[in-house]
Amino acid sequence: MTEWREVGNPFKGVSKMEITKIECIPVTLKLHKQVIMSGGPLTGSTCVLVKIHTDEGITGIAESGGTSEWYGGDTQESVMAMINNYYAPQALLGEDPFNIEKIVARMDKIARHNNQSKAVIDFALHDIMGKKLGLPVYKLIGGKSIDKIPLGVVMNSGTHKEMAEEAMNIFKAGFRSAKIKVGYGTQEEQVEMVRAVREAVGSEARIQIDANGGWNYFQALEILKKMEKYDVAIAEQPVPWWDVDGLARLRRKVNIPIFADESATELKHLMEIIQKDAADGLFLKVEKAGGILKARRWASIARAANLPVMCGCMVGSGIQAAAQIHYLTADEWMSYLEQEALGPLHIHGVLDTVKNPIKDDLAKNVPRYENGYVYPPEGPGLGVELNEELIPKLLSPGLKPTVIGK
Repeated sequence: MTEWREVGNPFKGVSKMEITKIECIPVTLKLHKQVIMSGGPLTGSTCVLVKIHTDEGITGIAESGGTSEWYGGDTQESVMAMINNYYAPQALLGEDPFNIEKIVARMDKIARHNNQSKAVIDFALHDIMGKKLGLPVYKLIGGKSIDKIPLGVVMNSGTHKEMAEEAMNIFKAGFRSAKIKVGYGTQEEQVEMVRAVREAVGSEARIQIDANGGWNYFQALEILKKMEKYDVAIAEQPVPWWDVDGLARLRRKVNIPIFADESATELKHLMEIIQKDAADGLFLKVEKAGGILKARRWASIARAANLPVMCGCMVGSGIQAAAQIHYLTADEWMSYLEQEALGPLHIHGVLDTVKNPIKDDLAKNVPRYENGYVYPPEGPGLGVELNEELIPKLLSPGLKPTVIGK
């Protein structure tokens, strides 16, 4: 006969906490090597580091990842303004950080969009809850669905020869896929880049392309038709974010799977893509969705439509990566595909970090990357510690840190 016993409730005895102060610190993280995208060259990542203090002395830390006016419309200035002028006084100060549903709903009522500013608050609240309960965040949101997360890599920019060599090294290092940024340059140059990479890595390797909405419909149709013979695994956001009908038409005319990224931000966008049968899969960024809580809702809709999801990042530090890693560890639907090499690998150099441990990061204890996988941090909360000594060296010029509350 099985003997039953009462399992302790981790929430038992948890007293009401109050948020007392919010700090915003603008930092700029320099990329190891620039990446050229349809929105322009990317040489650094402008981020906002947030600390949420409580009356119990527990402080939640989070980092926004790189802001991008052309990708999601968020900038360092706008993220800080939204937090300081709106979320802090109207949704955070005096509130219990465990009331995350209430806080997220309040932020959504205060402001449309601005999801990156909402996400960094969500990350810090999850950090507080985990620290209070002595549990890693992934245990609070579903437990461990996967022990280690397989990764793919967004490649740097360079000549055809340089890109081909980089792709070979990426697969030798254990990564599952290599993504080529397209959507700029001549049609011939873009097709030739894909050809060079495919010939270098062989027929079995997974290569992807991402135009970041840089083509109009006819350009996308012409170019993708020419790329079909190179067995491209995924074409991400070939047309502008607003052209869901264009995505749907492309799906019916090309033999490359179409994934939606910029078109798939809000839940209503996902419903439109599903109703129009406009994509073979979806691309998530937890910041784009507005944080861990809203990303879980986002992925539930994808699951209901049986659409696979890959996750990328707004390039940041080990602190920003930790929040995404906890989410990816807990959400079983996200475990079927590799995810983009998160955060600090792009800052410190993907292939360099294969050989040498990551140092000089905003996180003292960067999540463990090994053989093309990343492992979830096991400490309380996000499981990463802030490298306070490095902050003065990374402060963004022209912006000052802010403190709201006491």
